[in-house]
Amino acid sequence: MIECAFFGPKARFHHIGMAVKSIREVQPDCEVFVERTQKVLLGFVLLNGIRIELLEPLGDDSPIARSLRDGVKLLHLCYEVPNLEQALTQCRKAGFHRISTPVPAPVFDNRRIVWVFSKEYGVFELAERNDLLATSPHHAAESRS
Repeated sequence: MIECAFFGPKARFHHIGMAVKSIREVQPDCEVFVERTQKVLLGFVLLNGIRIELLEPLGDDSPIARSLRDGVKLLHLCYEVPNLEQALTQCRKAGFHRISTPVPAPVFDNRRIVWVFSKEYGVFELAERNDLLATSPHHAAESRS
């Protein structure tokens, strides 16, 4: 097996993003967060040890609504990285292109995220890691899910 460090040697897997019509229908007890800037509702669940981010459209203009209309459920993989700029430089070498600007994500304690795309591998979310935030409420809730 070949090790591919597209996002740098210290990148680590964080979650899989999946589109759903209703988080509550899929997981009634899931804590749901509103992410207005990305036009989604989201919640986290553990599926046999793998963190899944459930994404529900927040209106018809949500990118998630379009994915669901197209029958696309598996949306992205997310990796935590120590530094977004370094990860972007690293992944450009492997053919990834940035498709968003870095923005703070409230559900991740306002750590910055950015979206990248590769025609071979698809869409990835990169979340800047801040190990000092591991005890904050959102991070703890997201880690428990």
